[in-house]
Amino acid sequence: MDELRETTERLAIQRLIALYAQLLDSGRLDDWGQLFIEEARFRVYGRTCASRARIVAEIGGMQPSPDRPAKHLCLLPVIDLKGDDRALAWTDFSVSTTNESGELLVATIGRYHDELVQEGKRWRFAARTIVMAGELLPDGVVPSPVC
Repeated sequence: MDELRETTERLAIQRLIALYAQLLDSGRLDDWGQLFIEEARFRVYGRTCASRARIVAEIGGMQPSPDRPAKHLCLLPVIDLKGDDRALAWTDFSVSTTNESGELLVATIGRYHDELVQEGKRWRFAARTIVMAGELLPDGVVPSPVC
């Protein structure tokens, strides 16, 4: 893969990761679900959802109520391209919300461990594992690269 194509693919993956947070925070769950392949896996808190429909129903359903919105903040991802249509990415994140008094709270911090695939010209999540701060890396999840 040449340097221009590699840069283009990395930017497309960064866009995917940004859309994940924005669509989820906006409650656009149908659009958010399209970021995943049909047979995607999503693992968080020791539970795994398998399939786009289950991810939207279960993970989307975990979001706070509209009167106490959440905001996902993602740092710059580390992206390793694995050929023309596969990639791994690691993104540190935090989620903020408000309490009953309207005070801003950090609800959680952690790292996304993503397996990505390109379907046509669009990158999607094949697997997303969320590892919260202080949790051990689950078996089978690739740790962040050294360099």
